[in-house]
Amino acid sequence: MATVVARFQEIQLLQEQQLMGFREELRNISSAMGTIVVALNQVVTTLRDTVAPQRAPDTSMDQELPTTSAGASGQEARHKTNRPPEPHPLQKENHPESGP
Repeated sequence: MATVVARFQEIQLLQEQQLMGFREELRNISSAMGTIVVALNQVVTTLRDTVAPQRAPDTSMDQELPTTSAGASGQEARHKTNRPPEPHPLQKENHPESGP
């Protein structure tokens, strides 16, 4: 019986050591991920500062909607002004996180 208890304690000690090692690895991974996030934020900021000013402003929303003698349909008007189509009402219901 004493041998079983000693072996159990040995296994328990090994598991605690493994757990401490895993915790240290998780801390290292978490730190590395934080470093990656900071670097990605710097990249995004740099791109936003360098690319955005070089792009021509989008003036398509400033133009009047083109119409024909019979009038342009909503689908045609959205297509001609480069606006994305409105989502289908069922799509809105399936994605409540997108807002009201």
